[in-house]
Amino acid sequence: MATKLKGMTSLEIAIIVAIVLIIAVAVGWYLYTTFVASTTGQPRLNVVSAELYTNGTLRLVLVNPGPVDVQLSTIEVGGQVATTTQKITVGQQATVKVTISGTWTPGTMVPGRVILSGGQSFPFNALVKP
Repeated sequence: MATKLKGMTSLEIAIIVAIVLIIAVAVGWYLYTTFVASTTGQPRLNVVSAELYTNGTLRLVLVNPGPVDVQLSTIEVGGQVATTTQKITVGQQATVKVTISGTWTPGTMVPGRVILSGGQSFPFNALVKP
């Protein structure tokens, strides 16, 4: 007795087409999100030096290596906060001076961080000078 071979049914074709469509959408979404992520840059900031004087003056030297301009928001040192609105463009070095209240011991290091308007923070250690 011979068996009769039968071709694919409509349901099998629909399942294969659905699987191919799902894979195509996933690959397309991956390529789209990769492209969008590569066109928008995350801000970066390098703290070159940080000096805190006993009178409360904090002097930061900052460099923005890019790829986007950064807007400073606050600077925290030893639990104290100072606000600033200085903007640093790509490739620019800037000196930021703010006044921080508190008593500081010369020769010690005080931890701090620079917070940008977008919420990103960049830590540093400030040397206390007389």
